[in-house]
Amino acid sequence: MTVKRVRLTADVRRAQLVDEATALIARIGYHRFSIKALAEATGLTRAGVLHHVGSKEQLLLDVLALRDERDNAVILDNAAGLSPREILDSIVRRNLGQPEIVRLYTVLAAEALDPAHPAHAYFADRLRTGTTMMAELLGDDRELAVEIYSFMDGIQLNWLREPTIDMWREWTRFSERIFT
Repeated sequence: MTVKRVRLTADVRRAQLVDEATALIARIGYHRFSIKALAEATGLTRAGVLHHVGSKEQLLLDVLALRDERDNAVILDNAAGLSPREILDSIVRRNLGQPEIVRLYTVLAAEALDPAHPAHAYFADRLRTGTTMMAELLGDDRELAVEIYSFMDGIQLNWLREPTIDMWREWTRFSERIFT
């Protein structure tokens, strides 16, 4: 199905492409994702898409950066005066409301285990940065930060695999053991 072309400003078009790429990659993974499919979904030619995004690899990095920017803005805007548990609760609640983004990150994190993957360095850095930030939040307890980070990644993976898992209940049970 071809979508009718609509003239947009460069910034609006780029944002549209990143949003549509996010949805496509979340659904089918980066390796199966193609610029051609993105072009068809947005009513552009392949050359038109590449004009706005540069390359498939750059688009992937833009997808990840935009997701981080959006999540960090929401989390940081709401974190003032909250306890570490309340901040982590808000992250879990946010992820419950965006399963397609959780799926995107889970699929890409697995694919990026390959050092040749364009997001390999991104995910390695994200793990280091995330555990460092969490450790600081927890009073410099790096071991606890790794444990929490690992639980959150694992429960999200299992929730995606088996949607009957009540991720909030499981997080609550886990966090009660950690924070009491």
